[in-house]
Amino acid sequence: MGSVKRAYSLPLAAPTAALVVVVAGCTGVGMTEGVVIDGTAYSVQEVQEATEQLSEVSPEPVDTATVIYQAGIAPLLSGWFEGTSYEVTDSEVSSSLADAGLEGEPGDLTVQAVSSQRYLALINDQATMSDEELAPVVAELQTLTQEDLGALPVEVNPRFGSWSPAGDGVLPQVPEWIVQPES
Repeated sequence: MGSVKRAYSLPLAAPTAALVVVVAGCTGVGMTEGVVIDGTAYSVQEVQEATEQLSEVSPEPVDTATVIYQAGIAPLLSGWFEGTSYEVTDSEVSSSLADAGLEGEPGDLTVQAVSSQRYLALINDQATMSDEELAPVVAELQTLTQEDLGALPVEVNPRFGSWSPAGDGVLPQVPEWIVQPES
């Protein structure tokens, strides 16, 4: 009669737990959110969902850096247009996304990014910006610098890049463990 072998799963538990800790550590030092904009945290899943939703209704794929940048400047833009007849509401954005073919409800980050797109379109329309009602917005735009954009309260998970202090949006971030070859 042959011997019966028993499978032990307990000794494998410790190495598996260590692997989980190491892999979890790769997502970014001290940041579990995907992005924090003006004190509001959005998960990595919400960032990815917004990217997918915007790509679904856009003629071209949308990248994560663009979504984060647009959502990051949305509070600034909405503050300028607040109280004007040009103010963009969440319900208007949700309705336009549904009209564009978005399946399901848009996430908050998706709504923020589309609001920003709408405001940027208004800013780029000379006829709209010549409206006397928008004189305070024009005044704000004239004083805005790239450094002002870089100083916005946006914190990006390193897996998506980093918010540029020079106002360039979200820049790719090379992890410290990747060493550039010497020339």
